[in-house]
Parts: sequence; C-alpha cells; structure tokens
Amino acid sequence: MTRTLIDGHYHLGRTSKTTRYENVEDLSLYRQEAGLEAVCVHSIVQWETKNLLRNPLAILAKIMDPGRIYAFGGVTYPQPDRQWEPFDYLGQAENLISIGFDGIKILNKPLYKGEWRIPYYHRNFDAFFGWLEKEQIPVMFHIGDPKEFWDINRIPKRIYDFGWYYGEKLPSYESFYEETEKILEKFPGLNMTIPHFYFLSDDLKRLKVFLDRHPNVKIDITPGGEMYFNFSVCQDAARGFFLEYQDRILFGTDNYGGNEDSGSKEERLNGIKKIQEMKDFLEQEKSVFQGVSLRGLSLPESALNRIYGDNFIRWAGERPKPVRYTEAEKMMREYRKLAGERQDGQELLGDFDRILEQLKKRRETWE
Repeated sequence: MTRTLIDGHYHLGRTSKTTRYENVEDLSLYRQEAGLEAVCVHSIVQWETKNLLRNPLAILAKIMDPGRIYAFGGVTYPQPDRQWEPFDYLGQAENLISIGFDGIKILNKPLYKGEWRIPYYHRNFDAFFGWLEKEQIPVMFHIGDPKEFWDINRIPKRIYDFGWYYGEKLPSYESFYEETEKILEKFPGLNMTIPHFYFLSDDLKRLKVFLDRHPNVKIDITPGGEMYFNFSVCQDAARGFFLEYQDRILFGTDNYGGNEDSGSKEERLNGIKKIQEMKDFLEQEKSVFQGVSLRGLSLPESALNRIYGDNFIRWAGERPKPVRYTEAEKMMREYRKLAGERQDGQELLGDFDRILEQLKKRRETWE
C-alpha cells in the first residue's frame, strides 16, 4: 500500500563536517530514489564557521525542489567567550521565518557543552523562546544523547572514535532533562519536537510521564544507535506506547548527503536502506535492523499513516513555505561576508558564489 512518507529529519552534511554545495545536489536524488513525498532539512549553525553554508543551502534546496523540501533554520551564536552577553536570537529567528524557513532547529548536544555552558533557560533566550511559543513556530530541539555515551564500558567504539565520550568532564546525562524542564516551565506552549525519542527508548514509563506533563511536545523516531534494539527488547510495551502516542510520533532518519568520507551514491543507498529497515520494524513482527534480527511492532495502518506523514504535516504545514527571494539573497550575502571575515571561511566563498548564481537563475525563471 502506498503511504505518504516524509523524512522529517535530514541534514545536508554530517554534523561534524563542513556542509558543501554538493550536498544540496544529492538531496533531490535522495528524495526521489527513496520514494519520499517530502524531506525536511535541519540546519545547525551556532558559532562555527564550517556551518555557515547550511542555512543558505537549505533555502536553495527548497527552491531547487519546490513543494517537496521543508527547511528548519538555525540561528548563529556568539563566540563561546561571549556567550553570556545579550545576543539577538529573536531577530534572527524572525528573519529566518520571514525568508521562508518552515521552523527553527536548536541543538543542545553534550559535545558542545565544553565550550557552550549557558543554559537555554537563561534570560538571554527568553525573547527568542517567547516569540516561538507565541507564534507557534515548529521547533526541532535536539536534547542530550544516549546514556551510554557517558559510560566508558558501554559506549560503542565508533561513537568513542567520533569523540563523543562525555565521561565526567561534561554535564551529566540527567542535567539535560533538568534543563528541558526549566525551559518548559517558562514556555509550556512551545510547538516542539524532540528527536531520537528523547533518548528514553529504554525508559518508556519515564517518557510517558514527560509527554503527559507536556502535551504540546512531540518526539521523532530518528534512529539513535540504541533505539530500535531497546524497542525490540520490550516489544509489547513499545507497541502499546506507539499506539497510545501515535499522534505525537514523527518519522525521520538523520540521513545526509555525501561528503569527503563517502560518495553521494553510497550515502543515498545507505539512507534508503535505513528507511526500509525502519519501515520493516514498524510494519512487521520480525525485522532486521543494522544486521541484527529484531522483534518489530507490526503497527496498524492508521498509526503508520500518522507516523509516516500526517503528524509532520499537522506540525509543519501541508506544504513548505514559499521562499522570499530578495530576503534570501540578503541573508546569503550576509553569511558570505561573515565567512569572508574569518580565516577558516575562505574555502567556503566559492560555494557561496555558486549558491548566489543558482539563486539568480531560479529567480529569473520564477519571475
């Protein structure tokens, strides 16, 4: 049976790598080859120069595949040594939505807490979150990481090799949940989705309490390394949870375009394989995920339809927002100027010029 399938959690490049122009060229092929009705691109920017192409490329992706690409923009941050100073997060968010972004992406990942210590419930973010809440802007808010990343005896080797072992030098696993509660105390109406099942796939009772306490919050099933294995261990409980919260669970993959570590075709094939394994797990009683046999959830058609696409559409809109070309070009030139002022941004300038050239061509065609 044909269902509307939307990948609500896609990145143009790997989080730890520089996103490049080629990544946006991969996206349309990925969407078509994977049989996706739409894809939502998430841009993480923060303060690092290597991320400056992400918002411009996300807007270009919307223009190159109109009506099929949603994009959540990320705001820039001050350098970490100035993090406690007031900063215009609100103005940036307003501008991104005005340009044509469909929502805002926020990252609260332990990896960055060595440099970025200011909590999101600090008054510096009050105007930002207050506006997002008032306007009901969709927010994708990555919070925390799997608890294994704090345990030297349980962390997977490939994760350790990425440098994602947090040990005792970074804030604890529990501190991220405490921070979230303080944010939601201030802004309980945030139109927020927390990806990766809020890293509570092994504690569904705790997640149920959280969701019941915060009825506006949604979660997605973008795979963490542990998630589907945890669901398989408690198959009946997991199936019951998915049925109870089927209106608040979104489909997403964390797939990304090719980069210097792998070619575009290889990444597309890996991404399509991941989608099929996720679908098999949700649709069948027995499945294979990452080479391991699992007990699947065998969800009914009604729940699958909601998870695969309906919930995302209710959250982010039936169609992606149109791009305002003049405002988009202004943003792209501002980001190019910022890259040009930094020594480590010189290698990005050629990509910025390619983006602006494509924007001009598309605008002339549109007009």
